[in-house]
Amino acid sequence: MVAKDTKKNSSPKLATEALPDVPATPLQSPPTKQEHEPIKYSIKDETTFSHIIPKPTELETDEEAVYHWDITDWKSLEPKTKSPPFKVGEFSWRILLFPKGNNQADFVSVYLEAADPMEQGHKENWHTCAQFSLVISHPQDPTNFYSSNADHRFTQEEIDWGFTRFYDVKLLQQPTKEGKGPFLVNNQATISVFVRVIKDETGVLWHNFANYDSKKETGYVGMKNQGATCYMNSLLQSLYCTNLFRKAVYQIPTENDEPTNSVALALQRCFYNLQYEDSPIGTTELTKSFGWDSVEAFMQHDVQEFNRVLQDNLEVKMKGTPADGAISNLFEGKMKSYVKCINVDYESSRVEDFYDIQLNVKGCKTLYDSFQEYVAMETLEGENKYQAEGFGFQDANKGVIFESFPPVLHLQLKRFEYDFMRDTMVKINDRHEFPEEINLDQFVSKDADRNEPYDYVLHGVLVHSGDLHSGHYFALIKAEKEGKWLRFDDDRVTPVTSKEVFEENFGDDTQTSPGGGNNSFPLMNGGVMRTNNSRLMKRFTNAYMLVYIQKSKLNKVLAPVVESDIPDHLKRRISEERAAMEKRKRDKEEMHLYVNVAVITDETFKNRQEFDLATFDDRAIQTTPGVDVFKVRKTDTVSAFKDKLIDHYKLEKDRVRLWNVIYRTNETVRIDQPFSPNEEQDTLEKLRENSCASLQLNGFAKLYLENVKSPAKLQDVKSDVLLVFIKYFDIQLQTIRGLGHLFVRSNDKVGDVIPSLLKRAELPQDSAIDLYEEVKPSMIDKMNLKQTFHQSEIQHGDIICFQMPVSDEMSQELHGQGKHATVKDHYKSILNKVMVTFKNKLDRRDGNEVKLVMDRHSGYSQVVHQLADKLEVEWTKIRLTSAHAATQQPKEVIPFRAHLQLNQMALGMARIHDYVHAVNIDDVLPQPIIFYEILDVSMADLESRKSLQVTLLGPGGLREETTTTVFVPTIGTVADIIPVLEQKKCKLDLSRPDLLRFYEIMDGKISKEFTLDQPIDNVGDKRTSTLYIEHIPEDELDMDMDNDRLIQVVHYSKDPSRLHSVPFRFTVKKNEIFDDTKRRLQQRLGYGNKEWQKVKFNVIKNINAPEPETTLLDKDDIVLRDIRIGEDDALGLEHQDKATKNGRFGGAFERGIFIRG
Repeated sequence: MVAKDTKKNSSPKLATEALPDVPATPLQSPPTKQEHEPIKYSIKDETTFSHIIPKPTELETDEEAVYHWDITDWKSLEPKTKSPPFKVGEFSWRILLFPKGNNQADFVSVYLEAADPMEQGHKENWHTCAQFSLVISHPQDPTNFYSSNADHRFTQEEIDWGFTRFYDVKLLQQPTKEGKGPFLVNNQATISVFVRVIKDETGVLWHNFANYDSKKETGYVGMKNQGATCYMNSLLQSLYCTNLFRKAVYQIPTENDEPTNSVALALQRCFYNLQYEDSPIGTTELTKSFGWDSVEAFMQHDVQEFNRVLQDNLEVKMKGTPADGAISNLFEGKMKSYVKCINVDYESSRVEDFYDIQLNVKGCKTLYDSFQEYVAMETLEGENKYQAEGFGFQDANKGVIFESFPPVLHLQLKRFEYDFMRDTMVKINDRHEFPEEINLDQFVSKDADRNEPYDYVLHGVLVHSGDLHSGHYFALIKAEKEGKWLRFDDDRVTPVTSKEVFEENFGDDTQTSPGGGNNSFPLMNGGVMRTNNSRLMKRFTNAYMLVYIQKSKLNKVLAPVVESDIPDHLKRRISEERAAMEKRKRDKEEMHLYVNVAVITDETFKNRQEFDLATFDDRAIQTTPGVDVFKVRKTDTVSAFKDKLIDHYKLEKDRVRLWNVIYRTNETVRIDQPFSPNEEQDTLEKLRENSCASLQLNGFAKLYLENVKSPAKLQDVKSDVLLVFIKYFDIQLQTIRGLGHLFVRSNDKVGDVIPSLLKRAELPQDSAIDLYEEVKPSMIDKMNLKQTFHQSEIQHGDIICFQMPVSDEMSQELHGQGKHATVKDHYKSILNKVMVTFKNKLDRRDGNEVKLVMDRHSGYSQVVHQLADKLEVEWTKIRLTSAHAATQQPKEVIPFRAHLQLNQMALGMARIHDYVHAVNIDDVLPQPIIFYEILDVSMADLESRKSLQVTLLGPGGLREETTTTVFVPTIGTVADIIPVLEQKKCKLDLSRPDLLRFYEIMDGKISKEFTLDQPIDNVGDKRTSTLYIEHIPEDELDMDMDNDRLIQVVHYSKDPSRLHSVPFRFTVKKNEIFDDTKRRLQQRLGYGNKEWQKVKFNVIKNINAPEPETTLLDKDDIVLRDIRIGEDDALGLEHQDKATKNGRFGGAFERGIFIRG
């Protein structure tokens, strides 16, 4: 294990006198050995170096040398001792020795150290790469030694490297069982170091990338990986470095677009950021514009598929714009597919466009071989002759030839193929060489335009490292015509060698095992050499896509993208966003110097429709709209801030008073006391601490600004004088108005304030009113007009609400209209309001949703009415489905029940407390979700009907499926399905229902079969079930009931307990050989010849067993009728499940890639 010591602050005292730089000791020639003697290597022999440190095959040596440090007095060594310096290459070196161990006492610790590079004139960012071996040997016998190897990139931060547990202290003076040692003899020992300085061609050899700056080192930045988006990042970097493509993307008009729903704008922003940012850029905005969710970001997709979908999307956006045709002009070529008769003058051909070419890797050693195979002719002869119109069947040559190649040629290497023998997708790791330049003239039709030669230069290599199911993508790109090759690996961009571009990505199946052991070369004493790591396992890293640029178009395609190529609106928008971001950054950095002071006034209180004086979120630093917030230095005093407020609002100083605002124990926000002259000298930081909730001390400092207009003066606040706030509930308008504050005396009766309240509300003075105290959101108490304010426990800051009284009759009328009759009712509705997101169950794209504020106790009818009004549809035809609280996916249909309330339908609803204290209800999480469908029938009608998913099979074979939903009366029979299907104009002939088979499937097996007269209620175990309908085939209608048999046929892939596809009934005929039986099966299924050849046949015994037994049917002359196939048995067709084999990752959880924005 390689260890290091990085904290060596004190300069050690050397056991020997420090010497100036000395050359390494010359190596002696090895002594002659007798052939029968075992070879003993001496550390003093010149040939020993290559045994101690094997020559690297992939790296170039700059200089190598050996230094021997003879220690004559081991016991007198300091705990930390350095050897005299010695020079290898451009650097001086030292051995760093801890004879009694470094941070441990059991092992000698030894390191190689770069000796004072800064003092030798090296720059601050110096580095040098070296392979080295540290050796301890017998002072008189140089063949008796122990060594440990390592390699390292030495820098100012990692100036030394070596071994903390180099050699056991207890073994220094005694020989080991292996015959090594002793190494400390007569208080003497020799420590040597073999150093090989390696040329760092790219500047990043063995780099730990701790402080690596891609932009500084290469001029390019990387892209952050969202989870599994490396495939996307590699392609986007390739397209970005195709400068002409980048210019075309910039030409798409996007001035009025939003980046989260416009692919073109999001890609423009992505390219702009790649050009001008100094650190890796994010791609979340881009994937959101694709319509992807977080699940998509964690799914690996195919680069070729993503490229095609992206380019198709952009090509549509470019139509009718200055960029129209840019995609085809760059990437479109033409190829001709032909069939040419050999003996007559007849040729059939068609020319097609292509945007990329898929080339075989398997069986092809080079890219030329792949092209040769692609255009190779196939001769159609014998039974495979071609039927030429007017000439009958003729011998012919069939093939493809290219009519033209595009300026930018995308070549997809088929590294992933379907293995028919193993019935699965596999990755092809075979070696496949591609050149830096290639001429394709020989693959172009002789009639094609040859004004310019089809000479191509390699521009990019997209690489996949891994196996079929997992791995990593990165791109190797030569971004500039005369530039270096760069590796774009997600968030990092590094220079690479030509060998890393070509040789290391050709692919290779060879394996190499490392050496090891004490004196077993090439690696000694378990030393670690990084250069061998790549050979320790099978090579799974290889090119997957190649990008070539036509040599004659190279200057045009790679012409630099300058600022004038970028739309002004894009530059302006991003500049503004950056300025805003910089401001937020500065604000955050200066946050500790300032405090946000929220000021409540009678003006802001006037429009308050909800609880309290205002709402504050001290965690998110948000407050009620209209409440003024001032950013003030926290060291300012309340008095100084008061002066600023007077100036800001242009008030008279003697008519202004400040009150502090606090959270009461019931979590309401109320004023407490006016500031005294002494308290006005407190800092605003102290005010914040007093006015914030206990756990949110970085929130707002809160004040109430009391202001009286001339000629009135400020009320003298004595012990019996109370300031209360007044709200008026207008029953007609169903709104609340804040009427400012009012001073009352604690011994006055509550009813005494009625004249003042009526005056403020501009109501007749003889009006009767009801008064309520707003104690807290869940407690609105009606006040006794005969009690005093003291008896009513009124204090500073309390809120009194009043309204006109309502008769019982009027109350009922208001409730019938969905209105509130009292303040208490109004506040109750506010208390129970929630934000609900309604999503279309059949179209769940982002943005295709409706958000509504509702009462959590709303009944089913109220919910659908409100949703129907928003959707402008008939409310009776809306069907709701609940969402799973964890996955937010559709769960189950919500039945049409009047007693159901919203909080029972929307799972995972936040607490009332969270909504009450939220500044913005839309920010409350979790946000409840309900899915909706708009039906063809009303829900009331639906309640008397059964919803059935029906799959019609045929008429062109069982694989031709049409699925639809029908609603059948629950008291009906299976026959009632037919007229409903006839209205939908299905392809299947329904004129003879008695000739149809109706059945259900469970786990790939037929579970139930139905007759026309069976009750529909018997179909399916749940309200929604799938029913399969097919025509009974003629061979079954004509079957010999005494001799033929009807069996079940099922499908599976490898495991007969895991069935797939649609099972079916099949007639087995007496005396029919299996070859003829298979033909009938093929016709029944509608399979093509090539596909049918992959199917294997087995008899499966007891298909319901956990592990069914199978018997292979591999002979065509057997008679299937003679084989015993019981009711629980089946004929098994073993083949790949086409429903789940969509991509190279294969499997039911793979989703096809899409881009919607």
